[in-house]
Amino acid sequence: MNQLEAAREITTVLPETAAELSGAQTLKSPFALIRVITSHTRKMVVQHNELMIEKCLKLVDRIYRKGDLAIKNAIENVFIFSLDNILFSCTAAERNRVFSKIPINLYTGYVKQIYKSGI
Repeated sequence: MNQLEAAREITTVLPETAAELSGAQTLKSPFALIRVITSHTRKMVVQHNELMIEKCLKLVDRIYRKGDLAIKNAIENVFIFSLDNILFSCTAAERNRVFSKIPINLYTGYVKQIYKSGI
């Protein structure tokens, strides 16, 4: 899956992101594309909308599994890197519920990043 296919997938699953995804810059850069879904996930966390958070996590996981190297790299360096920041406003219980819903591929990437950073 390339970034254009990923953009179509995101728009299909999250139609509310269509306006942000329609920009030319977003379609040229996988990092800009993933920033859109990262921002949307952050909004859902702030709104405590657990159903949409789970939907976003599953979508990012599907794109991560099927995506080309550029998409995977963008997910690792934007979405996974931002995960702690996204969940910062959550209570410990909410954070645990969200982490329990993270698909295994994303969670594995998260754990690799934590250990790679030496934290």
